[in-house]
Amino acid sequence: MIFTLLHFTCGRTVSVIYAVVNQMDMLFFIPLALFYDWIQIPIFGILLEQSTSRLKVLSWLKKRVNKAMESMENKAFLRRIINLGDIGVILVSALPIRGFGILSGSILTFFMKKGRKEGSFLLLTGSLMGIFITMALATSAMDLIKGYIR
Repeated sequence: MIFTLLHFTCGRTVSVIYAVVNQMDMLFFIPLALFYDWIQIPIFGILLEQSTSRLKVLSWLKKRVNKAMESMENKAFLRRIINLGDIGVILVSALPIRGFGILSGSILTFFMKKGRKEGSFLLLTGSLMGIFITMALATSAMDLIKGYIR
């Protein structure tokens, strides 16, 4: 329950760190985190499509999408990632850094005019990589902390 709340409120990075710290079974939380990211892809896709049309969307969701779009346009680092094409989409959705993740990756695939299947595949690939990167970082940090405590 806490894992789910963290995933949808704080993001994949926080939920995976929580799972590692609490020694949850990897065979449980890895597929669950991937599933939760998979659920978000069509939601963000619909929001992006509607944000460019005249249909009314919940205002707070539309503001969040527009804010993320503006943020991506203003960051030189993200412009370089966009130039990487498909690898850039995977990186944006994988990196465990604030401002990256499924929403940013969805916006990037939208800008790059990727189809739903191709975009979803790239985003889920990045999500899986992001889960493993976060697990590795959290496990390493825990090992360092345990080493200093002894």
